[in-house]
Amino acid sequence: MSTQTTARAPRPIAFIDTETTGLDPDSHQVWEIAVIMRTPGEPDGEHHWQIRPTELHLAQSADPKALEIGRYQERMVIPNDYFVGQIDAHGRPVAMSHKTLAYDLTKILKGAVLVGSNPAFDAAFLRVFLDSAPWHYRTVDIATMAVGHLYGQAHALTRQHCDAEAYGRVDALLAEGWRSYELSRQMGVEPPSKADAHTALGDARWARDVYDAITQPDAFYAATDDQLGQMAGVALSRFHGGAQ
Repeated sequence: MSTQTTARAPRPIAFIDTETTGLDPDSHQVWEIAVIMRTPGEPDGEHHWQIRPTELHLAQSADPKALEIGRYQERMVIPNDYFVGQIDAHGRPVAMSHKTLAYDLTKILKGAVLVGSNPAFDAAFLRVFLDSAPWHYRTVDIATMAVGHLYGQAHALTRQHCDAEAYGRVDALLAEGWRSYELSRQMGVEPPSKADAHTALGDARWARDVYDAITQPDAFYAATDDQLGQMAGVALSRFHGGAQ
């Protein structure tokens, strides 16, 4: 009788962000969606869509402040004649139907873990748009991860030095709330630039970078001896102005 068990393959991860016409998924709409899919053994894949709301919705239901923050008027590239488009690498829309987008999103997100900055917000709007929730039930918030990471460091330092001062430093950092940009900097990741902030793709990339900063070891410590030698060679070359 065999006692071996089959290891379960890691779940795909979807780094997500949406831009919406307001904060209420029951009365507002999503107008921009970005997903960066990470499937084990494959390179990350970026997906980016825009959905033009009707003029009636914009006039009667949309929150002007939300449109201003997301720079809707400046960044909407979908023409009035087809309303939905996948945005290519050059920022140009490729026409598609609502039905096709819903089918593609459902297929891409099936079983995936959603990771983002407050991804529960994005999930709520996507659930309304798709009329389903094909992703894993537990979403992952990068701010929550960062706070856990900081308190984990404080725990380790306290045990090492028999001094709980590190907890006080974390408490002081969080005294005014969980400010995602400051937490990002604590993880060594600069927040999105003004041009990228509050854009679906820019914020999805930011979520990915913070997640990776927390979950992946520094390249120096993960490197093989050969890779360390290459790093040292590059550093020496730069130090000596290119002369080895």
